[in-house]
Amino acid sequence: MKAYLRTVVGLLLVIAPIAAPCAASADTTESNPQTVLHLLDYVAVEYPQFVKNGKVVDAGEYAEQVEFAGQIERAIRALPANPQRDQYAKAAAVLLASINAKADGGEVSHKAQQLQRDVIAAYNIEVAPKHAPDMRTAGATYAENCAVCHGVTGDGKGPQAAHLQPTPTDFTERERQSARSIYALYNTITLGVEGTAMPAFTALSAEQRWQLAFYVSRFASTDAQRARGAEAWERGERRDAFKDLAAVVTTTPSDARARGETDAAVLAYLRANPVQATPASTSPIAFAIAALEDSLRRYRSGKPDEAYQLAVNAYLEGFELAEGSLDSRDHELRTRIEAAMMDYRNALKGSSPEAVNEKFNAATTLLREAQHLLASPTVSPTASFVSSLIIILREGLEAILVLAAMAAFLIRTGRRDGLPWLHGGWIVALLLGGVTWLVSSKLISITGAQREVTEGVTALISAALLLYVGFWLHNKSHAVRWSEFIRGQMSSAMKGGTLFGFALVSFFAVYREVFETVLFYQALWLESEGSAQSAVILGFAIGAAILVVVAWLIARFSVRLPLRMFFGVSSLLLAIMAVVFAGQGIAALQSAGKISSNPITFPSIPLLGIYPNLQGLLLQSALITVIVVGFLYTRTGRRAS
Repeated sequence: MKAYLRTVVGLLLVIAPIAAPCAASADTTESNPQTVLHLLDYVAVEYPQFVKNGKVVDAGEYAEQVEFAGQIERAIRALPANPQRDQYAKAAAVLLASINAKADGGEVSHKAQQLQRDVIAAYNIEVAPKHAPDMRTAGATYAENCAVCHGVTGDGKGPQAAHLQPTPTDFTERERQSARSIYALYNTITLGVEGTAMPAFTALSAEQRWQLAFYVSRFASTDAQRARGAEAWERGERRDAFKDLAAVVTTTPSDARARGETDAAVLAYLRANPVQATPASTSPIAFAIAALEDSLRRYRSGKPDEAYQLAVNAYLEGFELAEGSLDSRDHELRTRIEAAMMDYRNALKGSSPEAVNEKFNAATTLLREAQHLLASPTVSPTASFVSSLIIILREGLEAILVLAAMAAFLIRTGRRDGLPWLHGGWIVALLLGGVTWLVSSKLISITGAQREVTEGVTALISAALLLYVGFWLHNKSHAVRWSEFIRGQMSSAMKGGTLFGFALVSFFAVYREVFETVLFYQALWLESEGSAQSAVILGFAIGAAILVVVAWLIARFSVRLPLRMFFGVSSLLLAIMAVVFAGQGIAALQSAGKISSNPITFPSIPLLGIYPNLQGLLLQSALITVIVVGFLYTRTGRRAS
């Protein structure tokens, strides 16, 4: 593995002169844990080749082992502050002592690999792909990029191998490859090997590089071994040892063999079939926890902006999709998790590392509590029914209030010709909701950020429209002004622009609710099976029926109100809804990370769009002020006239 040595040396030579001038201005995090991992991997793989039975096989190579083992200790001491850093530096010193004593190759390799795992855990280094690579195209990727040197079978005897010095790596050499993890292979593919024909494959995507790493790792095992591993895996054996992709990519064949031949066979199988190490469908809560852990890793590596975005994704792409199910079981826990995740996001913006860790631990502890609560493989029919009923009632009631008030206005004023426009608006919104379901489930994935931005923007547009309509109705509540309006409208049909305005309000009031409802029902449907899915349909049907009855009652009894009272009540209702929508719009944009959030001590009432943060409350306070002043102004104007 001389090639690997050259890679590490080249990296150190390039990094050293660049890092030195920046030391005064850069953070201490410029010392990269990745360098330590490269050095440890080199020692773990190469030392056993040059020292056998206490005797040095190659003096030059052995001297390099001693040199690099010494660099490991110094590199660890230069890492960012960590409670375990000194302990790992001492372990590196023990490793160097073992090499100086010409200890057994297996012993040194084991110590190097253990120290590598410890550094990965202590510094939260990403060592696995986010998703299992698609191995169906891995062979073609290997043939196009690697076979010309390493050979079709990975034996290092490709068409160009004879002309290369040093010769390409033989991936079928099991003794040496047994000490190499998939993660180490991925690093070599990503960085290349300086001084050899091995380039850095930066033109390939991370997905393709992980494909190659997994594909190359197969050459060190046999079909028979993989078949034994497949049988053991299907029987449920050793699933606890390889519970995720990280365990697969960081375990070497020698480590697995030390635990038993079954482990070695299962690892060989999973290297060829990485998708088996990924749960069939990651739960939203599990996704949220993983995203928060990834966020903390980015924060500790000096990337607070990336950490913040990952924290936002943890909520939008994970927890929010489980809110309905969790709310039906433990409403208080759902509320506490929302607050904890918001606290963590705010801490990332400038709090101390200790505060960030504290908020992270609080959020993940609550999420794991929710994960345990929702641990049943499917949602029960009762829970599915209740969740479905709550979703449709909660999301539909606001839209119903707006539509019913406007329908009653048109009927009461004898302008039934405006009803088709009103109904057309909400019908189009429902149809577009159906398209949203199709697109998000079959064609493309609508991200949580896209969902929240859409909800936030439509909510704010709805608030503006409702505020305008509310003022318009209030202005017409005086008998004289209403008579003037009626005379003008009787002489010429209601303007197309006015009618279109009804359609617009109707559309925005309904679509913002439909959009969110569609995505919540998708998550609930995936969590339910069999009779539970029937319960989802039943809950939706009953909830929709209740909304229809509520709409009919509002329209029927509002029509019986005296004219002036009707206009007053309607304008007040629309003004209140404008304030509610404004608060919900700001909250949605904050969830998407588009608007900052400054928490304050204040009651949280999501149903009224009230959230304990400065931005939302300021906007709502401003709207309330505008509404009060506007209503008083029109009332004063009427008295004067």
